[in-house]
Amino acid sequence: DRLMDSKQNETKSSAGDKYETGMAMIQNEEDLFKRQLADTSKIIEHFKKIDAVKKCDMVEPGALLKLPAGWFYVSAGMGKVMVNGEAIFCISLQSPIGVALKHKKKNDIISFNDQKFTIQEIY
Repeated sequence: DRLMDSKQNETKSSAGDKYETGMAMIQNEEDLFKRQLADTSKIIEHFKKIDAVKKCDMVEPGALLKLPAGWFYVSAGMGKVMVNGEAIFCISLQSPIGVALKHKKKNDIISFNDQKFTIQEIY
């Protein structure tokens, strides 16, 4: 709303370059917000496709994994999210680590970034 107000209230003064610069900055900010909205909409669509009550016994969308590096939730690539003081990394199956984990099961050994680790738990 503030962006739209700025855009509508920007008036051309005797300093035409200042006006053009101000309008370009507003347009850049508007484009950024549109991209963020599109990205957020994609993330929401990923979450809508997940059955939140399904117990997973392999790495698939909706699986919560305990790895030596911490907790990972297979959903949309959002990075670290804090839940009840615990860091959970939201990853997609298209991410490099998601590809390495896809369809693996508890106690499977995974090789990623020249390291080997075991899937400790899958929920």
